[in-house]
This record gives sequence, structure tokens and C-alpha cells, in this order.
Amino acid sequence: MAIHILIDGYNLIRKYPPLSQAEKNDFSKGREKLLEWLAQYRRKIANPITVVFDGGQGGDWDEGRDIYKGIKIRYSPQGQTADDIIKRLAKKEGEKILVVTSDQELGSYCRIFKTGWIRSEDFARRIQEQIWSGDPDSFPEDDRDDQPKKKKGTAHRLSKKAKKERKHWEHL
Repeated sequence: MAIHILIDGYNLIRKYPPLSQAEKNDFSKGREKLLEWLAQYRRKIANPITVVFDGGQGGDWDEGRDIYKGIKIRYSPQGQTADDIIKRLAKKEGEKILVVTSDQELGSYCRIFKTGWIRSEDFARRIQEQIWSGDPDSFPEDDRDDQPKKKKGTAHRLSKKAKKERKHWEHL
């Protein structure tokens, strides 16, 4: 069963250093780099991906939609946030969806509707592992310095909650 990956776009951009750096230089560059990065990941997996961005104060009255290399993009309409759209989709699709966000309120909402969720930082690390597996040249040179270091330490058993959350993202 393919799980639909639903991403809080700006949250992920701001939690992953190469993307947040690109956004600091030019606001739209962060979005472009995120979508290109996800397109590389999309070539390795079969799961559908939707990225939701805040439309901002000057946004349209209707929800904007677009597609980039097989990745669905949604922009929140005026008066709503990306979180509102993510909540609506999480409630509608339930267990068939995995929400990517580090927003604790949104994570709590996902738990209520038995929707899987993963923190943006953890998702970024998983994408890096997937994209880099066997092909170290698949990322631009400037991104390599920002790779998280693997921590060494004692092994521990996962809690029931962690095992349940892990089940949702085994398909990544």
C-alpha cells in the first residue's frame, strides 16, 4: 500500500539547512530547491507526494494547485494556512497519509485522526539516505557539508508509540 506523503513546505525548508540557506538568499529559491530535491527522491519511491505552502496575505481566494515533476503542490487561499489544508487532508485520508512537519500542534492533530507523521528533520535525513544510496553525486556539491552525522551510542528498544509511528514511514 503506497502512503501519500503530505509535506508542510515552508516548515521543511526551514528545518533543512541547505534549503533554508537558499531561502535566505531568495525566497522563491527555497521552494525551487525543495521541489527539485523532492523530485530526485520521487524517482526512487512510488509514493505520491503533495507539498502545501502558505499562500500568504496576498494569496488568491481559491486554493492554488500546481504539479512539478509528478509532485502535487498546493497553496493555501487567503484567510487559511497550510496547516488548515493539511488538517483537512489528514482528516479525510486518515491512515493512508504521512504528514511531514515539525509543528507540534499539527502532529497532535494527526494523532487524533490516526494519521502518520514524521518530523521534518527526520524526513530530510531519510530523503538524504535514499537519494545518496549508491549515488554520492546525486546531490549538488554545496549540500554535502550539511549532512547530519550519524550518532553512536547504546542501542535501545523503541517505545510502543515509536513503533507505531515507525510503521507509517517504513514505506519511505
